[in-house]
Amino acid sequence: MGTPSFLKTRSFPLPGDERERLRSLASYGIVAGPPLPDLPSVVQLAAYICGVPNAVVNIISAHHQHQMAAFGFNPDVCAREDSMCAISMVQPGTVVVRDASVDPRFADNPFVTGELDRVRFYAAAQLRDRDGHVLGTLCVFDDAPHELTPSQREGLERLARMVMDLLELHRHGRLLEQALDKVHRTTRELQRSNASLQHFAGQVSHDLKNPLTGVLGFVAMLADIPAVAADPDGRECTDRALSSATRMWRMIEDVLAHASVGGRPSFTDVSLDTVARQVVEDVGAAVAAAEATVEVEPLPTVVGDATQLRVLIQNLVSNSLKFRHRGRACRVRIGAQESPTAWTLVVADNGVGIPAEDRARVLEMFTRLRTDVEGSGIGLATCLRIVEAHDATLVVGETPGGGTTMRVTLPKPAERVDLERVS
Repeated sequence: MGTPSFLKTRSFPLPGDERERLRSLASYGIVAGPPLPDLPSVVQLAAYICGVPNAVVNIISAHHQHQMAAFGFNPDVCAREDSMCAISMVQPGTVVVRDASVDPRFADNPFVTGELDRVRFYAAAQLRDRDGHVLGTLCVFDDAPHELTPSQREGLERLARMVMDLLELHRHGRLLEQALDKVHRTTRELQRSNASLQHFAGQVSHDLKNPLTGVLGFVAMLADIPAVAADPDGRECTDRALSSATRMWRMIEDVLAHASVGGRPSFTDVSLDTVARQVVEDVGAAVAAAEATVEVEPLPTVVGDATQLRVLIQNLVSNSLKFRHRGRACRVRIGAQESPTAWTLVVADNGVGIPAEDRARVLEMFTRLRTDVEGSGIGLATCLRIVEAHDATLVVGETPGGGTTMRVTLPKPAERVDLERVS
């Protein structure tokens, strides 16, 4: 009585690319996966073309042969060392054996000796991936000796390529599912982040508005004192304080509204002239401290987000004041240039300037070229984000005679460009 096959230890040949082959096989996700619905039809057609009762798609993993679809019997899994296809996959090409019992490669295989089956005729076409790695075979077999005609062999090889096409289709579908799952997880994370942003914006707005309410109240009370009301300078100071505090209140409300819609700009007609003059008034203390002159030329009305454009101009003007040249009087000019398709906002100063090699880097978050000047390094990065939200461009240049010139080019709406062309 022979030793049962499960107690025997057989060696099996390994292809030279075994590690890469197994990595490729894993990318298809077919081992231990659900059955592929189109494979049974292919193996049935293979049996019909070759004129045999049995056909199977065998996938060879590290230690097992997996029968992915079979015709003539029920698919199963066996040890790789018992597999005939583990031998065929390392051959130069398609294997056709009239009688496996007299072929030295297969004569002692348990599928031939009777331990697992009594295969005589056997033919196997290799399943090669796009890089040439053999993942398994499409094989046909019979318990009687048999031959294949050239056309039958060609048909078997074509069906093997069809099997690989089906496996590739499955692999791409699997990759698509993974990509969609990643998109869904990213979407959920963005939704969670937006909810956190809205909560944070609401909390910050609440925390800012409480003291600002007190400031507004005290300034209003100060303005009502007869001595202050009767003094022109006192009245002007309280009026400007009330105006600036009121604009700050509205800006806080706008920031909260901006956050509540997920950070999307709210486009409308914006008078840059009005915004720029209000910014100059709000930074009046910094202008006075720098003994600067800020000139606001006539500016156009553009389409954009009023709050964001206000922050943009305020950051640019504040930078001009902070990075002034200590050896000359600080001058800042806010102007505009028009082209047929856009308006360009220009903020030019005569300050220390930005070296050409640093002009791209200075727009990055937390970049500070001068550690001796107070700042966080986020002002110009914020400006860049605002510019991108408006489909605009920001160019950092040099002012003739020294200094920095910032140019923000805001596109005109297409319908207005068409109207101007007609008129």
